[in-house]
Amino acid sequence: MAVLKIHSDIVDEETRQMNLFWIGVDGTSFDSVDAFIESIPEDDNNIELRLNCRGGNCMEGWTIYDKLRSTGKEITAIIEGKCASMASVLLLAAPKERRYAYQNATLLIHNPYIPPYTLADAYDAEDLRRMAEDLEVETTKIVNLYVDRTGSEEDVLRALMAEDKFVDMDKAKELGFISEVKPPISAKEKQPKKWNHSKTNNMNQEKKVTVAQAFQMLGVALGVVKAPIVSLDLSTADGSTLTVEREEGEPQVGDTASPDGEHLMPDGSTIVVEGGVITEIRDPEEKNNNDELDAANARIAELEAELTSLRAQAKSQDELVILNKVKTMGGLEGLKKIASSYVPDARGFQGNQGAQGGNGDPVSLIDKKLAEKREAHKKKFNK
Repeated sequence: MAVLKIHSDIVDEETRQMNLFWIGVDGTSFDSVDAFIESIPEDDNNIELRLNCRGGNCMEGWTIYDKLRSTGKEITAIIEGKCASMASVLLLAAPKERRYAYQNATLLIHNPYIPPYTLADAYDAEDLRRMAEDLEVETTKIVNLYVDRTGSEEDVLRALMAEDKFVDMDKAKELGFISEVKPPISAKEKQPKKWNHSKTNNMNQEKKVTVAQAFQMLGVALGVVKAPIVSLDLSTADGSTLTVEREEGEPQVGDTASPDGEHLMPDGSTIVVEGGVITEIRDPEEKNNNDELDAANARIAELEAELTSLRAQAKSQDELVILNKVKTMGGLEGLKKIASSYVPDARGFQGNQGAQGGNGDPVSLIDKKLAEKREAHKKKFNK
């Protein structure tokens, strides 16, 4: 079974890449989901969709929904935390009998709207009418899907969307968004999670502190009231979630946590959870930068020595061409075979067959003629 975790906002690919580059926060785009689906082996016909998502871009969400439905694979969806706004559309990619949620999960459906940060400085009446019409079309589109995939009445769904509030999983089951609330695996009782919704989240509302909450916080500060257990949802290095129950501060050994296992955190530390309790927190492994620097410098010195040796042995391009030609012709023996043996006339040595001088050296024809001339002159003057 292929597990597709949607634990981040639904955004287009360009926004996803910009967020990764500038703030290091990932998102869920059609491109990332499409790449995941393409990586699933052909013989794997099951996709488990795990949702903990605030929602996001409507157009991108519809594209992902259509892609999931078009795979022809058996899709199961589980709400692991929150399933808000456009994430509720992705939930409905699975059939009702295979839509589940955990006990403390929450669901939010609401009317789509245009986030304020996307608005221009000014609009005329026609601009506003056109935007209102587009929002009505999108709202109707979402409502029609809800009715078709949940079986609830349209007026009931529209009323809940207008309230723009989170509901628990009992209500979600009643409305037909899920078929079953999964019981906790362990028998341990767990406090409901407290959700902190950011103002920048275009799919949620900002929480307001009530008078009762103010008195509660004051009582905790005075030591009259015991601070409630707070569930801290920490993101690990691989993107999964580690839940730690403590009053405040950083996780400590002895804190209640889940799930069990060794969790590598973004800062390099490792939190070990056994039996639902943190048993060890390992500090990040420190690297000996000096050793690494010395090793790098030693390697650089080796490479420089090798380069110097190679340069000393190197030959020019012309020399290499000539050497290669000589080798292809058979080396020195080949050169001897093709060397010219021609000797111009009157320059060759006569050897034993030619005349020799007084010291036995060979005499050329010119020297011989000159000797004859000198001898003739001597005879002429001696008469």
